[in-house]
Amino acid sequence: MNLKKVTAVLLTLSGTAIIITVVAFFVNVWLSSEFWHLTPADAFFIEGLLLLIFGVMLLLGRGGINLWTLKAAILAALAGAVYDQGTIGPSEVMRRDRWKPQGFTRLALLFIITGALMIGISLVASL
Repeated sequence: MNLKKVTAVLLTLSGTAIIITVVAFFVNVWLSSEFWHLTPADAFFIEGLLLLIFGVMLLLGRGGINLWTLKAAILAALAGAVYDQGTIGPSEVMRRDRWKPQGFTRLALLFIITGALMIGISLVASL
């Protein structure tokens, strides 16, 4: 990946995270005046912590291995165990399919950045 593409992706993720953070802050202010007994900073901290944990869990996922590669590796390991010769192993299957981030990597990064922003803003607001 070239530097321009990486910078564009990071700026897009950061911009989206800032927009989500601002919207969530105004929703928290509105809800705290109407329904909640929490201050907006406390609700912001809890939401930021939950988003941070959820983002890390999404990022840890399968590590970019798609479901078909995983099934092929399991079948190759079973065939290697049963026949013991002349079959390809799971390492050859994994080597053949290069690592590609699948699924939720960008969404996880968005949640992590948003959660970190929310926690930072709530800590600054509580001072």
